[in-house]
Amino acid sequence: MSGGVALVTGAGSGIGQAVADSLAAAGYTVVCAGRRLARVAETAEAIRARGGAATAVALDVTVAERVDAVIGDVAAEHGRLDVLVNNAGVFRKGEVLELSEDAWRETIEANLTGAFLCARAAARLMTAQEPVAGKRGQIVNVNSGAGLRGYPTGAAYSASKFGLLGLSDTLRAELAGHLVKVTDLVVAAMVESELSTRRDVTRLPATVVGDLVRNLLALEGPAVVTRLDLGQLPLR
Repeated sequence: MSGGVALVTGAGSGIGQAVADSLAAAGYTVVCAGRRLARVAETAEAIRARGGAATAVALDVTVAERVDAVIGDVAAEHGRLDVLVNNAGVFRKGEVLELSEDAWRETIEANLTGAFLCARAAARLMTAQEPVAGKRGQIVNVNSGAGLRGYPTGAAYSASKFGLLGLSDTLRAELAGHLVKVTDLVVAAMVESELSTRRDVTRLPATVVGDLVRNLLALEGPAVVTRLDLGQLPLR
């Protein structure tokens, strides 16, 4: 589907930026979205400097009206949306006994509700457009190892990512008949990102995830990777 249109949320840094770069290099027109317009604008500008096609848009994924407006603008400008990469998220650390309600709500809203709002808006557009290479579109939800197992201080984050796994499974079942694919990409390895500030671990470059997403989208016809777990070999 090289040459299609992709919307990447959280594209101002880390995994989102790497995904945007990789898709642009593969020929996609990339809409780089994020709350910090200056950061996503830098991503889009760097892509254009390399000869790719990219625009930047300010987007708070927790605001339904704004999400719908951005998807509407994509449809108006490009006529279709081939790919949504749900990558925007936050990480609020704290044991349950001390975790504030605000931190809990912010995490669930950004990581789960935001993914739902973006997927809903994107799916409404995708299901109404003509198929290309056997599919009308694809949604990639960037998940985490925290979506498979809980851990101390990660209650809010883990709950949001477990929810994202369930959302992905449900979306896949509901949208399969419309030729819209859904992949849950579980990044269980430590990857270069602003979400984690630990400095005592070896991290994979974010470009690894960018390349994975690009390769997932290369599958034509009915083939779909339902869930992909990215891990990391232990260092010796």
